[in-house]
Amino acid sequence: MKRLICSFSAILSVALSSAILAAGDDQRSTPKNVSIIVVPSRSQRAKAGNVNVTFSDGHTAVLTHTGDCYDAKVSPTGNVGWIRSAKMVPGHASEKMHAITADSLVIRLLDGGTKKFPPLGDNHFIEDWKFTDDDKTVVLRSHGYHGSSSYVQYELASGKIINSLSKYVPYAELPAWAKPVGDPNS
Repeated sequence: MKRLICSFSAILSVALSSAILAAGDDQRSTPKNVSIIVVPSRSQRAKAGNVNVTFSDGHTAVLTHTGDCYDAKVSPTGNVGWIRSAKMVPGHASEKMHAITADSLVIRLLDGGTKKFPPLGDNHFIEDWKFTDDDKTVVLRSHGYHGSSSYVQYELASGKIINSLSKYVPYAELPAWAKPVGDPNS
């Protein structure tokens, strides 16, 4: 009987500890605001810099140190995203042209992990992006040196492309998934 009471006590203790930890998880601090700490002349973008997040408990954290980030946003659930600016990469000494890397959308998830999402095809520069579908997807609009914008919708969890559009479509005719980043003046 004594053994049964000790086992019951141990089970009760573990259950109570689990309940307390679960309650503590509900109280964990989540991102509430995000801004860019501008780093002069580090990027061709006027407002490029490092991503600074303010959490629900008031503390702040700088998430990047490369000085090439812009258009930072925080989702209603606390995921944080920003665009990492394209870079010019010098070509071979005999080449006069430089290669360019594409912008990338970087998302920092609540668990601290990050995911990168590229623009569609040859459109290297991200014009706009948004968290959509209650934080299940992200949509971005990008452009190249010439031609029309392209649109791509990614599933946040898997990183897979759900929808894409790479031809000119007037704003009024854009599919519903692309409208959050569409340009109403087009």
